[in-house]
Amino acid sequence: MKRLLLTVPLILLLLVNACGNDPAANISDAQWAIVRQTETAAAWTATPVATFNPNIPIMVNWLNGDLSSMTNSLEATMDVKYSVTNISFPNGPNSSDLIFQVNVGCICMNSDNCCIPERTFVVIVEAMKRNSITNPVQVPDGVDRMMVVCSDSQTKSLIGAISALWQDVQDYLQGRVSGYQLGARVTRTIAP
Repeated sequence: MKRLLLTVPLILLLLVNACGNDPAANISDAQWAIVRQTETAAAWTATPVATFNPNIPIMVNWLNGDLSSMTNSLEATMDVKYSVTNISFPNGPNSSDLIFQVNVGCICMNSDNCCIPERTFVVIVEAMKRNSITNPVQVPDGVDRMMVVCSDSQTKSLIGAISALWQDVQDYLQGRVSGYQLGARVTRTIAP
C-alpha cells in the first residue's frame, strides 16, 4: 500500500512533464497584455439578468381592488366577474420593445358570451384610469404596446386578446385622446 501511495504522485509528475513545452513560454508580453484586458473586460461586462418588477404585485392588487369595488353584487351575480391574474412585460416583435401584458380571468355568470376581449380591454383601461396607472415608475421604459389577454377563469381556456399602442393608451388615460379615438386604434390580436 505504501508503494502505491509513493508511485501515484510519481506517475502524475511524469505525466505532467511528458506533455511537452509550456505554451505560455512562447507568448509575448504584448499578447499577455491583451489576454489580461480581455479577461478584465469579461469580468466587468454586465450580463442582462431578468429581474422581478416590484410594481407588478402592486398593479395587480390595484386593478383587482378596483374591479371588485366597481362590481356590485347584482352585476357579480348576473353578469360577469373579472380578475387580473398576471401582469408581465415580455419582448415584442422588435426585441428592444416591450409589451405591457395584462392577463385577465373572466367568468360569465349566465353562461352567455360576455367574456370578450373588447369588453375586457375597456374594463381594464377604465380601472387603470381610476387608479392612475400611468405613472412611468410603474410601467418600465421601452413599452411599445399594451395587450389585454382574456381567459375563461373556470376552464382556463384562452378567449382572445386586444392590443393598442401604449402611447395611445397613455394619451387616453391622461385625457389627450377620447374614447372614440382609442377605440378606433385598438386591434384584436393573437395572444402569446
